[in-house]
Amino acid sequence: MTAAIAAGPGTTAGAEGTGGPYRHRAARRWLGAAPGVVAVVVTAQTLVANGTPPKDIALFAAYVALVLTLPGTLLWRALTRLSLPTAVDLAAGTALGYALEIFTYMAARAAGLPRLAVLGAVPVVVAFLAVPRLRRHWRSRGAPRVPFLYGCAMSAVYCYLVVSSGLAFFRRHGLSWPGDAVPYVDMPFHISLVGELRNHMPPTVPQVAGEPLSYHWFVYADMAATSWATGIEAQTLLYRLSMLPMLAIFVVLVPATAFMITRSWLAGVLALAAAHLLTPPNPYAWLIGSTFGFGPLNAWAWLSPTQVFGAALFGALGLLVISLLRGEGRNKVIFVPVTVLLVALSGAKATYLPLLLAGICLLVAVDWVRSRRVERDLLLLGAITLATLAFAQFVVFGGASQGMRLWPFSTAVRQVGTWPTKSLIDELPLSPAVVSATLLLAWAALWVGVFGPRRDPGSGPDRALTLFLGLGLGSLGAVLFLGHPGMSQLYFLTAAKPYLWIVAVAGVLAALDPVSRRLRPPLVVAAIAAGAAVLHLFRTAGDTSAPQLAVLGDTGLSKAFVLPYGVLALLVIVVALALWRVPWRRAAVLLLVTGFSAPSAIMSVTGALTPADVPAVPEIPWEGIEAARWVRDHSDPGDVLATNAHCRSNARKCDSRHFWISAYAERRVLIEGWGYTAKNLAALEDVNRQSMATRPFWDLSLLAANDAVFTAPTEQAVRSLKERYGVRWLVADRGRKIPVAPELDDFATLRYAKGTIAVYEITG
Repeated sequence: MTAAIAAGPGTTAGAEGTGGPYRHRAARRWLGAAPGVVAVVVTAQTLVANGTPPKDIALFAAYVALVLTLPGTLLWRALTRLSLPTAVDLAAGTALGYALEIFTYMAARAAGLPRLAVLGAVPVVVAFLAVPRLRRHWRSRGAPRVPFLYGCAMSAVYCYLVVSSGLAFFRRHGLSWPGDAVPYVDMPFHISLVGELRNHMPPTVPQVAGEPLSYHWFVYADMAATSWATGIEAQTLLYRLSMLPMLAIFVVLVPATAFMITRSWLAGVLALAAAHLLTPPNPYAWLIGSTFGFGPLNAWAWLSPTQVFGAALFGALGLLVISLLRGEGRNKVIFVPVTVLLVALSGAKATYLPLLLAGICLLVAVDWVRSRRVERDLLLLGAITLATLAFAQFVVFGGASQGMRLWPFSTAVRQVGTWPTKSLIDELPLSPAVVSATLLLAWAALWVGVFGPRRDPGSGPDRALTLFLGLGLGSLGAVLFLGHPGMSQLYFLTAAKPYLWIVAVAGVLAALDPVSRRLRPPLVVAAIAAGAAVLHLFRTAGDTSAPQLAVLGDTGLSKAFVLPYGVLALLVIVVALALWRVPWRRAAVLLLVTGFSAPSAIMSVTGALTPADVPAVPEIPWEGIEAARWVRDHSDPGDVLATNAHCRSNARKCDSRHFWISAYAERRVLIEGWGYTAKNLAALEDVNRQSMATRPFWDLSLLAANDAVFTAPTEQAVRSLKERYGVRWLVADRGRKIPVAPELDDFATLRYAKGTIAVYEITG
């Protein structure tokens, strides 16, 4: 997908061929590709520097270009008939290509021929070569070009994401031991789902054989399809390659979405940069960075592949939604890619569906108030979205909530729990309301531009901003009133963040319209600098230590927590009352408040570009991955494993998020780790005071039967495990608290042994 950046974001402004020799036009075309070429080079160098085999890089790039981008772009142009820059066509087309790849792979995997999924692109390419009316879609004709400087800015943001990923994520997640011995807790879980999708359709939970998989699993189907087609290991795809095209799609389509609304590439680049760099203003040195929600994209992109995949698909869907709001839905064929992308989102990241529905509902209400009518295309879009949401909930997730439930102020309570004085949760009943109010103040300061004026009230672009505003309001409501044991409600806010920034940037630029071009740069710099200086004064003047319960008490803590934001809000109100009536002063107020986020942004960027520390104590034993891959190479995909390893080795309590055996063996395990199963999450009665990771397994008799084979093996116990549960292989880890009895050799055949790991086959 970096090739998509190379193909267009840096193209020069203006129509091609307005005089001058052909060689000058060719030179401009090559110059316009320079930002994309730089992005490709930076990506390749970062990957190679972090141990990625060049062969895997080349195979992956070829797969994305030929199987995803090429057929997806051809279909995108034919079905949407939108006049877009080449890079935008390629990015949106790749997103559509992902959706087609997933559906093709599902059919091929269900038929037992997963390698044939790669042939799904062939009929599309052949049709566009053979049918005369379709041949014109091989070229982008009459489309506007992205100005060169803005293409450079988009490329710079992408390069920042890649370089910061190398420093923060790649360093901690190597491709061989010991680099991959201490991964982030969720990474083996992701790898195990790729292995599950490589070998089974429909998928189930590989860590607890037979449990239904109530999770967003389409991104793992993409990685499984890529692995079958290229032979690249799932770990390499997850740790190095698969997220890069999705990040590139996001980097291209967010500015394109803003441009379609505001007709300004400046608005697009500002929204993109703000979404990656700015965080809510934080005047407290004693609060961790995640207090006000997930950080910039580079902080979580590799840790949540489902979120990145959903962001890429929704980026393409957003362009179509704007087209529909402009009345281009008269081309009814456009509802085909709309439906395809919505269905793909249902299993990629269904979080986007209720948010889109919230935006549609707000726009329907505003349209009705304005004109007492609602467009049919908008109602049809809402109906398709609602139907897709129902499909996601009752088909993809099987009706499971996956731990998400109505829990007002859960986010606030959990955030209080991140403070050093965790006892405040029980002793300060007013703190959730105080924290929630402060969250709203922080978010209002971050996206203050939404209060700015609109360029053309009642127009199509304004309606798109209204829809995105509804999307953002829906995300804030979800964060405030829903709860999840893993704080997954914050993903609603993460999903909406770029589109709230589009609305905010549009408001600020509209406020700057009356200001002369000569005064705009000084006004922007001065106002933002003033806001940054004010917040910096709060940080330096305040106490750098956490407030202590004994000193402050209930009322004291509430005042200490909300006081800086209250003072900032009072300052803004006073300044706004004095200056709001004058147009250029209104812009100054918005920029001043935006500047409050500058200190946090500086800390965020410097932190992202600081090399991460590599943990010294391994969690996965040196012989573990090799043993698991031996099982993969010497067993059938339908074989079931049993193991005595259920708890993470580095945890003080039994943390059941143990996933590396199913991840690297690519086989289902009778019981390995159950922390993320729907059944375990549903059993939590209080998501704020109970941990999903330390709950005991729900079927104690099954767990006892599993462990007895290792601790006190008998012929009957081993035979029961095979006949009742289909277990064929035993993976024994002698480094665990659950001991492995030497008598196990009498009832199962030892096939592999190295270090603390032994693999037995139940034969007989």
